[in-house]
Amino acid sequence: MTGNLQEAVKKLQEAGYQLSLEGFNRLKSLNGRVDPLKVAEKILEAAREKVLSLPFVDASLVEEAVKKLEPAREETVLSFEPSGKPVFRPLAREYEAEIEVLKDPTGETASKGDVESFLKHFRDRFERLKRILMQRLDCRDASSLQEALSQPQGSKVKFVCMVSEKFSRGRRVFLRVEDPEASATVMFQPTVQNPNLAEKASSVFPDQVICVSAVRLKGDFFAAEDLMLPEIPHHKPHLVEEPLTALLISDLHVGSKLFEGQLFRRMLSWLKGEFGGRTLREAASRVKYLVIAGDLVDGVGVYPEQERELEIPDIYRQYEEVARLLEEVPDYIQILAIPGNHDATRKALPQPAINRSYGEALHRLSNLLLLGNPSTVKLHGAVFLLHHGRSLEDVLAMLPEANHEQPVKAMVALLKARHLAPIYGQRTPIAPEPQDWMVVDQVPDYYHAGHIHIYGYTVYRGIRVVNSGCWQRQTSYQQRLGLTPTPATAILANLQDASISLLDFRRI
Repeated sequence: MTGNLQEAVKKLQEAGYQLSLEGFNRLKSLNGRVDPLKVAEKILEAAREKVLSLPFVDASLVEEAVKKLEPAREETVLSFEPSGKPVFRPLAREYEAEIEVLKDPTGETASKGDVESFLKHFRDRFERLKRILMQRLDCRDASSLQEALSQPQGSKVKFVCMVSEKFSRGRRVFLRVEDPEASATVMFQPTVQNPNLAEKASSVFPDQVICVSAVRLKGDFFAAEDLMLPEIPHHKPHLVEEPLTALLISDLHVGSKLFEGQLFRRMLSWLKGEFGGRTLREAASRVKYLVIAGDLVDGVGVYPEQERELEIPDIYRQYEEVARLLEEVPDYIQILAIPGNHDATRKALPQPAINRSYGEALHRLSNLLLLGNPSTVKLHGAVFLLHHGRSLEDVLAMLPEANHEQPVKAMVALLKARHLAPIYGQRTPIAPEPQDWMVVDQVPDYYHAGHIHIYGYTVYRGIRVVNSGCWQRQTSYQQRLGLTPTPATAILANLQDASISLLDFRRI
């Protein structure tokens, strides 16, 4: 690196920012035309203004800083009428939406709720996750638990199983495991070869499917040597050629007295190019998809005495108000929405799409696609896993060193398990469908959830993991728990370079 380039990177890092690979390459490509150190200073000025809050500095922010330092160039997004009034020319209007629904439970649910349905459900979960595990190089030689139990004492064995119970004794963790033919107990303790083995086992959830490498002891007892999860393989996200983005939001809670309606309308005005500086208006011009991860309304009777906190106490009128708001989204932007636990559909997972009998007004919107929870879709070839996230509460309660302030930690744990609701019998109701819709069969490019009401973002093995916050102020329930939501947040996913930006409409 040249001196000034190195100093620019150091200056950004010292201020708490990280250059994305695309941002670094853009900075490096200046070739002395513009001083990289001055570019870094302009980036930090923009950050201090809090116009656009970024998890890291991407190429678009570097480019904007360069524009401020170079002589003015022709603007591609805005033009001016003779009166001087700016005209918004959305780039996304020039492209047709390309949506492929890969997985949607709507119309596919078939649970009878009897014992046989539960057996089919868990057998399906076990077999599908076993197939995923067997694709790992270190699990291909795994046998059944029954076969492992038939081996002599002292034998090294490997088997796929489902966890039925977990408990600890000092530094040891014990898992009670089973498969369709047998059950056993596995002890996990630190070893010289694997000092973190017990810690690894402590992060496993009940009803999760795992592979265990162990030594057989007496009876149905094993001493573990290693533990393998279905896991997500390292993944390179699909990048689209078109300069388009998807705007990710969740948890509107329309109908609540705490709904941030004014700020939501500010977001709608931004989408229409009605306000914002050049950076914001250019960003708005590229939005092709608006993706909503559930809880469009606050609902009625969701929790005791909810009526005290409702501005609109009628579920039909709540959906009519949502429809009135979404009607303001420009018609060239395709909206996709899944339900959450506050929406008018069944509470058990998987949830079908919001029914016409409640959301008639929504069904009349020509640019709105209603899907079930969870669903998987391709947007211009980029794969999005959409999940409201009720099960994140169960995961956060059992995950060591995690809390509600870090929802993406729970989301990563679900990706490792390749299952969106592995824990049965806790807060998250799960319908015993013959097919377990919560298994993550396809590796996504983006995993988008909500429910926790707190923004979070990380990259896990190439997957952009986003919890998009909410549009509701702190509730009395959250206040009692000491949770501070991040309302009026929207996440901009750049489909062209897979970068992620946070838009905070409280500060824009």
